[in-house]
Amino acid sequence: MVVLGETPHGEEVHFCKRAAESDLLVYVNINLVSMDGGHKSTATGLAGYTGLRHHHNPHTLKNSKSIMDRENSALHASNWRMGDVIKDAGVKIFQIETTVNNNTFGREGPLALLQKREWEWSARDRAQFIAMQRGLEILPVKTKRSIFGGWQSPYELTSIQAGEVEAVHQKTIENVYAQQLVQVEGQTDILTMGLPYICPYNVNSIMNPILVMCLGLGYFFNLYKGKPLVREGGVLIMSHPTPWEFHPVHHPSYIDFFEQVLTETTDPVEIEKRYEKQFAEDEWYIHLYRNSYAYHGVHPLYMWYWGSHAMEHLGRIIIVGGDKKAVNRLGFQSASTLQDALEIATDVVGPQPTITHLKTPPLVMADVI
Repeated sequence: MVVLGETPHGEEVHFCKRAAESDLLVYVNINLVSMDGGHKSTATGLAGYTGLRHHHNPHTLKNSKSIMDRENSALHASNWRMGDVIKDAGVKIFQIETTVNNNTFGREGPLALLQKREWEWSARDRAQFIAMQRGLEILPVKTKRSIFGGWQSPYELTSIQAGEVEAVHQKTIENVYAQQLVQVEGQTDILTMGLPYICPYNVNSIMNPILVMCLGLGYFFNLYKGKPLVREGGVLIMSHPTPWEFHPVHHPSYIDFFEQVLTETTDPVEIEKRYEKQFAEDEWYIHLYRNSYAYHGVHPLYMWYWGSHAMEHLGRIIIVGGDKKAVNRLGFQSASTLQDALEIATDVVGPQPTITHLKTPPLVMADVI
């Protein structure tokens, strides 16, 4: 690694030496969501811990009022400042960004019905869904994960942009918004969402409770432009099994974070102050990161910080169908059914709340008016 300089805000730009010294760095991606791409790709993707800590922290993420909306994101503002330092250091980047459609399950085949809205299902679709549901219920968890992880979505390209980083990203974001942006009238008291079996950090692995939290509060909650779907002080209801289960090879520091840190505090600011340095600089975690298949030691803390804005914004967080002890360890409330969750939510938002359901897939971005 090499330090290329500092931003006017005192942020150290830590960068991959091999990339920094190359004649040309070619970056290629798929922008699945508007948070991806731009200077974030290299300023985050090729940085070390001492660079990442400047924007992957509770203060920055709390002030990123919408991490999917670059113009209102403190996270992206930091990355763009770092991008200027990278440019000034003479690193030449040829950026290639692509966007895809929302064809997650295909228009034909066994999962095609999941691409439809429920009210569009035929009687045959409903019968097929019930059969699939019953079949999955009797399968071992490992087999189900293998089936889910083996599905290849038949996405198709909607655009390709190539050239200078900022010009490319501007066109990319326009194409993402054209695909995903949906106008929604007003904020809601209660937001409900079902979480899938996969997130960016458990491919071919286990979606542990911390990753459930990160996906729900860090990603799905933030699928908006401007202001959140749920009002300040409202309630978020997520549905997920939330198993008390971890992959010891992929997520070793997650186990210690869950067992040790979350028993002491769930406050992101307190966690950063008391535990971040210990997890980031632990020699065993570093060894596993470099020589095995483990995420970095500090990774679970950053996943926790990712939900900082949502935790501060919401009055209550409820998980339906989750392992009760695991949900409680996260600091959230558990419910066995959606009806139970809605009854619990009325303690916060009153007896006749408004309710909005965020249906994904396909991926959408809410534009609340």
